[in-house]
Amino acid sequence: MKISGAFTIFILLTIGSCLQKSILITRHGARSPKVYTEIDSTYYWTIQPEDLTEIGLQQHFNLGQSKNGLSIIDINGNCIYENLEIQASTTQRVIMSTIGFLKGLCPNNYQEILKRYFNEYYAKYSTNIEAWNQIMTSDFQNPLELELHYFERPNDFMFHGHKKSVCPGIKDLKKKIESSEYFKSKEEEFKNRPEFDEVFDIIKAAYPSKSFKKKSITLSDIQDIFDDYQSNQTQGFLFPNPSQSAILYMQDVVRFLRYYEDNCDSLEQFAQLTEPFKWIISELYSITPLSWYSGHDTNQVAILSAISDFKPIIPFASQLEIIVKNETVMVYYNRQQIQTKFCSDGYFCTREQTVNYLMQFIHPNLNSLCGLEIII
Repeated sequence: MKISGAFTIFILLTIGSCLQKSILITRHGARSPKVYTEIDSTYYWTIQPEDLTEIGLQQHFNLGQSKNGLSIIDINGNCIYENLEIQASTTQRVIMSTIGFLKGLCPNNYQEILKRYFNEYYAKYSTNIEAWNQIMTSDFQNPLELELHYFERPNDFMFHGHKKSVCPGIKDLKKKIESSEYFKSKEEEFKNRPEFDEVFDIIKAAYPSKSFKKKSITLSDIQDIFDDYQSNQTQGFLFPNPSQSAILYMQDVVRFLRYYEDNCDSLEQFAQLTEPFKWIISELYSITPLSWYSGHDTNQVAILSAISDFKPIIPFASQLEIIVKNETVMVYYNRQQIQTKFCSDGYFCTREQTVNYLMQFIHPNLNSLCGLEIII
């Protein structure tokens, strides 16, 4: 009777939870810097640039734990694979984050879930049989020991539509944007701010064997040193150690580059959003309780640029979540509800309104749009 009663309660709760679903869009956890400075290479980092760290792995384990619930588990506390829909990037930092998340989400049977997911999703992108065999024989107890650099997803508009290698048309567009009067005026404005002097001194200190002139520093250089600060600060390293005003200044530069330069043109929007928005639309009507898109900060920036006026600096392991409850759609960024452009209210929109809005960012032919040659 006790088992029967518990099972009945489980079924009732599960049926109730089906009225709400989550479409979760995450950034990978903490990683090493994108570009190593001389200080980084000499004193701090021994792993490859942009690799996930142990801290980043733990961040996603914690994130997975926070999403564990009755809607995705059976009566024995095991994750039900069919209750998960996962799209994940093929970079090491995202694959490792995905492992951490699923370990936190499915503590009882994560090995089974991970093996099945790797076989059904990542197998087709593997480029190294030895690395693949290592993964397939792993128990995932120590995932940082796994070699996860040998995966490649061709024509990856799902996660990397912003890259020139995926959409060649982006290259000429970037040149056009950076040579525009507006961009040049913004660059001059940033470099005339008093905080630039401190950031320039940090850049010089980061490369002691090199000499720099202020006029040679670009906004991208400032973005790179901010990335270095983010990665090193998360790891507990002492350099760089900018003042609060310099941090806010660098954030302003990054915000301009990410939300304007990378997302101001329809080509950029179509290239970055067509495939993700197709997937989101399909998941809005899916009965799968948890649909998860495991990606990068560029993905969250592109999505936020399109759906909201909210322009945050994206931290490691950040989460953008679309909650569908009955016919109502709500969007949360790191657990705080944000206003969208889906409807006039912006907070409580219908599923139909959401789909109608997202459809405008879907292009029917990305190959043609991006100037790709179609090989028949």
